Amino acid sequence: MTLQFPLALLAFPLLLTAATLLSRRRKTPSQTYSGPFRFKSHSGSTGDNAAVLLQWLGIALLCVALARPQRGFERLPEAGEGVDIIITLDVSGSMTQSDYYPSRLAAAKKAALTFIEGRPNDRIGLVIYAEQPRTLCPPTFDHGTLERFIQGAELGSLSDGTAIGAGLAVAARGFNYSTTSRRVVVLISDGEDTSSQVDPITVARAVNTMHGDSLRVYTVAIGKPSAEEGLGVDRETLSRIAEINGGMLFDAESPEDLDLVYTAIDSLEASTLPAEGLFVYRDSYMFLLVTGMLLVALAGVMRYGFFKVVGD
Repeated sequence: MTLQFPLALLAFPLLLTAATLLSRRRKTPSQTYSGPFRFKSHSGSTGDNAAVLLQWLGIALLCVALARPQRGFERLPEAGEGVDIIITLDVSGSMTQSDYYPSRLAAAKKAALTFIEGRPNDRIGLVIYAEQPRTLCPPTFDHGTLERFIQGAELGSLSDGTAIGAGLAVAARGFNYSTTSRRVVVLISDGEDTSSQVDPITVARAVNTMHGDSLRVYTVAIGKPSAEEGLGVDRETLSRIAEINGGMLFDAESPEDLDLVYTAIDSLEASTLPAEGLFVYRDSYMFLLVTGMLLVALAGVMRYGFFKVVGD
């Protein structure tokens, strides 16, 4: 329960104080008349006291109604809200390299989990790729399930190889049912494309043709440059993929660099939804308003109907 105008509650003590001061300034003896019978003054009668009590109770309820109490509940964002993101993770054999502790894959998974925790209002999915790509989780608000898929992504689940183009194609296809205008692919690789049937640059152009400015691709190069052909990451290709699709290439030569990469992407693709969540509020003042008005009216009938003041 929340109050939209909590300061309105101050009206009750102010009215009560004003009424008390006025009653002290103009105390006059009164006499009540009840039918053809003659009674002594009833200014302190039980009925009159009850009327006063009902009147102030009604005023109190009206003041609470004026503060506009509301009940709220959290709702999940709708499919067309926020940002749809697909993390595309390389699980080829080279991700076992220990230049990242304990391995490149473990560091990449840890950074991805931290990134997900910071985006509770966005749908996020997971694609893994080696020789062939595989969608493990489509974009979803169920981040608990997504995290379990990330933790379970292991080497050896796919035949060894590196199909960057195929991984990008499957990730882009994961947005077929997306209704949001903002879509992001985070493509992580530590090698050169060796298994795609279609050149990664050609795939990147096709993705841009299909999605246009609604989809950005951020590529992440894991590992240090290698002088040996076939062992180092193909930064030139990753950079071109990102450039074609409105993103950029990030070099991550350490686990700390990976964390900074996700922080940068987080700032570049800031969600338009509040971090604290989405809440729907419904007014709850109507019952208080009606009850307060009825009590004030009843008090008036009791005081000026049954106990009519006729003078000294």
